[in-house]
Amino acid sequence: MAYRASKSGIAADIEKKMNEKMTELEETGITRFIVDWINAVLAVGAPEQGQVVGDKAQDIHLALKDGARLICLLNHIRHTLGGHPPLKVAVSTSKIASMAAAKHMDNLGRFLTGAQELGMKTNDLFQSGDLYEGSRAQMVNVVNSLHSFGLLCKTLGYAPTYGGPGHYATENVRGFSEEEVRAQSSSILSKQNSGAHGGANQGGMRAPGTSRHIAE
Repeated sequence: MAYRASKSGIAADIEKKMNEKMTELEETGITRFIVDWINAVLAVGAPEQGQVVGDKAQDIHLALKDGARLICLLNHIRHTLGGHPPLKVAVSTSKIASMAAAKHMDNLGRFLTGAQELGMKTNDLFQSGDLYEGSRAQMVNVVNSLHSFGLLCKTLGYAPTYGGPGHYATENVRGFSEEEVRAQSSSILSKQNSGAHGGANQGGMRAPGTSRHIAE
C-alpha cells in the first residue's frame, strides 16, 4: 500500500467534517434506503448481480466500485421508463490492475452519463474517482448523488420506488404558445416606439454645457 501523508490544516478540517457527514448519513438511514432500493431493482432486473450486503459507506463502495451493478440498475430503469437502449457492462479479465481499473471507471462514467440523460443535474453527480477510491469523505458525494438519483426516479414514476425522504427538484420551465410570445413582443415594441417608458419622458433634460435653472 502506498504511503499517503496525513492531511493538516484546512484540508484536515474539511475531511473531518465530511467524515462526520458520512456518519450522519449512515445514522439517519439514508444509506439503508439506497441499499434497499438498489437491491429491490437488482432482484427484478438483474438477479445475477447479487445483492449489496451491508449499508455502511464501505459496503456501498465495495459493492458498486466496479460499476457493474450501477449499469444494471440504470438499464432496468431505462427499460422500464422506455426509450433508452441497454448499456453493456465493461468486464476486464486482465490481471493488470490498471487495465481493470480503466474498465471499472468506464462503467462508472457511463452510469453517470446515463443518469444525466434521465434528468440528473451535473452538480448532483458524484465523480467516478469518488466511488472508485471510496474514502469516507468521498463517499459523502456518492451517497448524496445516489439519494438524488433515487428521488429523480421516484419523480419519473419508476418502480420499485425509492423510499428515501425528500423530492428531486426539477427545473420549472414555463411554456408559452406562439400567440402569447407574439402578443408579448408587440406590447414591448409598442411601448418602445411610443417614446415613453413607464411615464418617463425627456422633460427636464438639458443640452450639454448649459446650466440648469431652478425656479425660486
